[in-house]
Amino acid sequence: MVEGGIVTSYLRDSVEIVQHRDAVFVDPGKTLRAVAHTMWIVNVGALVVGTERQPLGVISERDIVSRIAQGANLDIVTAAEAMSTHLSAVRVGDTLDDAAYQMLEGAIRHLPVMDDEGCVVSMLSIRDLLRPLLSTRPERVESGRTLGAVTEWS
Repeated sequence: MVEGGIVTSYLRDSVEIVQHRDAVFVDPGKTLRAVAHTMWIVNVGALVVGTERQPLGVISERDIVSRIAQGANLDIVTAAEAMSTHLSAVRVGDTLDDAAYQMLEGAIRHLPVMDDEGCVVSMLSIRDLLRPLLSTRPERVESGRTLGAVTEWS
C-alpha cells in the first residue's frame, strides 16, 4: 500500500460511505430450513438473530453448511443453536479499516453495523468493502473491464 494512495485513503473512510444492505432479522426459534429459505428469498448470506434492539448473534451460510455437514436435522435445529454467539459488529463511525480487520481476524464475511444506541442499522459484507475498490481501479477503467465483466463466468 502506498501511503496516501487510493486504498489507504479509502480504508480511513467511515463505514457509512459504502453501500450496504439493511440487516435482515430472524427469530432465534426459527429452524435452519426456515433460516435458509429466508436467506434465499432476500438474497443475503447472513441474518441477525434477534431484533434490532436486541441482537443475539449472526447466522451465516457457513453456520448452516457446518450444521448440515454434522448431520443436523434442518427441521429441528434452530437459529439460536447454530448462530455465532460472539457478535462482532462495527459502529456507524468506525473506519472501513476497522471493519476489514474484524472480518479478517474473525474469519467472517458479514458485520452488523450498530448506531450509538446499540441498535443494528445495517449489515456490511466483505463484498460491500471490495466493490468500491475494484470498480475504481484505473487499470479496470482503461482496459474497459468493469466489475460486472470481472464477475461473469466465461
